[in-house]
Amino acid sequence: MNKIYFIFFVLLLFSCKPKATKDDVKIDEKTEQNILQLAKGYFTPLSKFDIEKLNPERRKMVELGKRLFYDKRLSGDQTINCASCHDMNKYGVDNLPISPGDKKQFGTRNTPTVLNAFLQYAQFWDAHARTVEDQCVGPVFGNFEMDMPDTVTLLKRLEEDEYYRKTFAEVFPKADTAISVTTFKRAIGAFERTLVTPAPFDEYLKGDLKAISNKAKLGVKAFVDNGCIPCHSTSIIGGQMAQKFALYGYYWDYTNSSYIDKGRYGFTKDPGDKFVFKVPQLRNIVKTYPYFHDGSVSDLKEAIKIMGMAETNIQMKQEDIDNIYEFFKTLTGEIPDHAFENK
Repeated sequence: MNKIYFIFFVLLLFSCKPKATKDDVKIDEKTEQNILQLAKGYFTPLSKFDIEKLNPERRKMVELGKRLFYDKRLSGDQTINCASCHDMNKYGVDNLPISPGDKKQFGTRNTPTVLNAFLQYAQFWDAHARTVEDQCVGPVFGNFEMDMPDTVTLLKRLEEDEYYRKTFAEVFPKADTAISVTTFKRAIGAFERTLVTPAPFDEYLKGDLKAISNKAKLGVKAFVDNGCIPCHSTSIIGGQMAQKFALYGYYWDYTNSSYIDKGRYGFTKDPGDKFVFKVPQLRNIVKTYPYFHDGSVSDLKEAIKIMGMAETNIQMKQEDIDNIYEFFKTLTGEIPDHAFENK
């Protein structure tokens, strides 16, 4: 009888023992430190933005920019606002391949996230605007986007609002005209420059080895080993250059895109810019699907695989793809409370 109880106890003990998961991988101390130093060599951490530290004048400008960001009067038929495509609840995008415009019209390019966007070297997929201030007016007057007919209509709508008349005058007391396209751009830009999203990866870069999983750490190494670093580094892991897509073959053979977009060539008319696009940042990439300039790929692991073949001519191992995906999960950050409409 005692023997039977002993066997039962052993079986119970093993049945209660936590089962190993796919995330349970071990890294020796030397490898741990080598990966951390590798990461520090290519990436820099983001810090949390504290709006409370802004002086009263700057904070009022940010609040004005936020009001504009959420105002549907900025679109021709007053049906959408900036947040319609750059939804803070969806990490600054709308998760659609192509966003519908003011009249449900469609363009050809996917909406990039507005989060951390000001840290990029340029804006738009063809990099034709250098700053978020220059960028913000493009969609307002874009035929496939907010479709505002002209600057006269835009400024008239703002001037008819008592809050805007009062606040623009307070925020821009030295401007020749308080409400103008220039002050409009500066206000929205001020708001967008507060949209910083620090993530667990930043804590890791600061030395907290427990901030991310071991698989994610191996993903950092795989990211480097598979040649992703030349385009994707710095604090936002990309967004610092334009590059041809694809370097090997034609991008539509990988993405099955229905429309062939010639990239920067459409703006510059320089033959060397055919199929050249701004390299996207990878902050919050798990949340900002679908991927590529036309939103043609919805699965992130598939997008990782495509980039390996198209840009580095590498057929990535599935283990590397899985680990890089785990690394990307650590880039999902915290959106500032003040970014949301009702906070």
